[in-house]
Amino acid sequence: MRIALIQNRPLFGEVEKNLNRLFELIELVDADLYVLPELCFSGYQFLSVGEARSVAVDPDGAVVGWFRQMARDRNASIAFGYPELAPCGCYNAAMVVTPDGRDLRYRKSHLFYREKEFFLPGDSGFNIIEWCGMRIGLAVCFDWYFPESFRTLALKGADIIAHCSNLVMPYCQQADFARALENRVYIATANRIGTEERDGEKLTFTGGSVLVSPRGEYLLTLPKDAEAAEAAVIDLNLAREKRINRYNDIVADRRPELYGR
Repeated sequence: MRIALIQNRPLFGEVEKNLNRLFELIELVDADLYVLPELCFSGYQFLSVGEARSVAVDPDGAVVGWFRQMARDRNASIAFGYPELAPCGCYNAAMVVTPDGRDLRYRKSHLFYREKEFFLPGDSGFNIIEWCGMRIGLAVCFDWYFPESFRTLALKGADIIAHCSNLVMPYCQQADFARALENRVYIATANRIGTEERDGEKLTFTGGSVLVSPRGEYLLTLPKDAEAAEAAVIDLNLAREKRINRYNDIVADRRPELYGR
């Protein structure tokens, strides 16, 4: 299977321009699964709940429909982060759409920094979807900081974790090595680039999107400060082999009765 990372520089609030640029980047590379950043077409640094609602979209509406059409056109699945409009408020969400019309929806479990002012805590839990024999799990940005997030997806059978991100701290891309190795899964962290400065606060996003193998190999490392679209081939069998030698299996050897909470 061929996995692509898409790294963009969204303009805050410019939804149509950002979507057009994302689709241009997708068309640069062939893949079976495209992974895009968190809040990939809205920008990140909201100042009010009302502002977040103004760019949030219905998961069954027109904007997501454009991703569905792109998935059909390219016969590939697309994972992307977006602000979800719900009757009770907004969620920082992600979705995988498949070319056969199915989807997996996820609401971010671990909100970072001022996201707690604008988004509701996610209530979807961690789940997977299968496309062409590949089992895909979803996570969003700060979820990486909580090992239970990726472990839960691995225990549910994920071969690859599509990790849609807007990272401002420099640690995740290095920590993905451990998360991939300890769970024996592929991790595709798609991050954005650029700077947003609003209401006197400046955030700079770290780029450097990575695809890491179950052996801790960095199959892709994108630039820190440029838009990019790159792809690499993965071996699903590598993610499904949980033995590290004839005595040790990272799933069978777990001792959850000893771990506490």
